[in-house]
Formats: sequence, structure tokens, C-alpha cells
Amino acid sequence: MRHASPLPGASSWRKCAAMIVRALSLTIALSLAAPALAQSPGTDPARRYSACMAQARAEPVRAVSAAQQWYKEGGGLAARHCAAIAFYGLGQYVEAGTELERLGREMTGQSAQLRAEVFAQAGQAYQAARLGEKALAMQNAAILLDPRNADIWVDRSITFAAVSAWREAASDLSRALELSPNRTDVLALRAAAWRNAGDAAKALADAEAALKLEKDYPDALLERGLARRLRNDRAGSDADLRRVIALAGEASELGKRAKDALQGTAPAKPTPPKR
Repeated sequence: MRHASPLPGASSWRKCAAMIVRALSLTIALSLAAPALAQSPGTDPARRYSACMAQARAEPVRAVSAAQQWYKEGGGLAARHCAAIAFYGLGQYVEAGTELERLGREMTGQSAQLRAEVFAQAGQAYQAARLGEKALAMQNAAILLDPRNADIWVDRSITFAAVSAWREAASDLSRALELSPNRTDVLALRAAAWRNAGDAAKALADAEAALKLEKDYPDALLERGLARRLRNDRAGSDADLRRVIALAGEASELGKRAKDALQGTAPAKPTPPKR
């Protein structure tokens, strides 16, 4: 999750578009491709799945056709998953979310962890489509299936942040940190959530915790700079914001937000992250 005063921008809030098109693990690929393996013993479904996912990232139009052809040849769930990710790459977020949701519901014979991952991806697609209620439903389903997956809690925090439910977002990020401690990205996200919730002290504490782990982490520096500004530490804030510009570049999203804050042009009220 950018833009003048709210959460960190696209650079931080999990890079959702990039995240969703990652290929699933080899074990998952083999599980998804099992029907194809049975029907075409001379082929390597995991390799074909990997190639399809790479194409979904680079050439989604061609990947849709390739995945549909593979499905006709018996590619099963793996082919359908690749097609859904290609739809996401084309910006067809509703279609991607619908197919991923359908996959998750049909995969009753698969592990809870695999189904949770697919539901989580459906949630990301619906969030990109600005269908917050559907995104939340998918993320709730994913958490029920795999409550120890920290990334899914981060996903749901994004959905809460999009409707300015900052304390709910912070709560989910706290759970993510319990499951996966010392993550600088999650600490910076929670700092942003606390700042938007009006708790500058907690925002400052999280930003400083992140910077102890990675002293020049730009998102955490930005958050510390903004939190310090709220606490009337103008000198400390200016130093942090100038450091963000030096690290990220004045033309970057983070650099622009830091420059806006230095010039006093950031909006007074937080706004939800734009997608």
C-alpha cells in the first residue's frame, strides 16, 4: 500500500501485482499438475507450469492462449491457475479473482496450505479490482485454512487499509509479526497504519524497530520522518525525509512523498492506498 500521507506506496504494500504472479512452489505445481501427469506421462507438468507462469508475467496475452490449450490437453488445475494469473497480468482482475476463487473452492482434495494460497491470490485480484468485500471474504477463507501464514495476514491488512480501517490493519500486521518476527517491511507497514490511526508514538516505535534491523530502509525512514513531524521534531523529520530522497531518488514515489512532506504539501488527513 502511498501518496502523500497514508501508507507507504506501491513500493511497500507488498507489491501486490508482482506478488500474485509468482509461481507457486514445485510441490504445489506438481499437485496442481497431477492430472496432466497421469494423462501425459511423457511430459514434465512442473516444467510446463513454470514456463507458463513465466509467460504469464512477460506475455500475458500469449499465456492465456497457451494455458487454455494446455487445459484442453489435460493440464487441469495447473493450466487454469496459469490462465488466471495471466488474466491478472492483463488487468482483468475480476476474471482473475473469479477463476482463482473457483479453483480454491474446487480443490477440496488438496492441502489446506495450497487452497489458502489460491484463496489469498483471489483476494489480491479482487482487491486490485476494488472489490473489498470479496477480497475480505477470500482472505478470511485463506486465514481459516492456514492461520500461520504471515503473508495472508499482511494481505488482509491491505484490504482493511483500503477502507481506512487502520487499527484492524495494525492488528493483522501484529499477527504477521508474531508469526514472522523482525520483518522490516511489515514493521514499516504497521508504522504507517499506526500513524494513520493517530498514534504517532507507536508509529515512531515501529519505524525505529525497522531501522534497527536495516538502517537505511527507505519506507521506514519515511515513516519515522512523518511520525517525527507529528511529534513536532522538525529537525529529525527533515533529516529522515532528506535521507529518503537521497536513497530513493527525488523522482521516485517515496522521494515525491518525502519532498511533499518537507514542503508541507502532504494532505492533512490520511487516505486509503490507491491501487
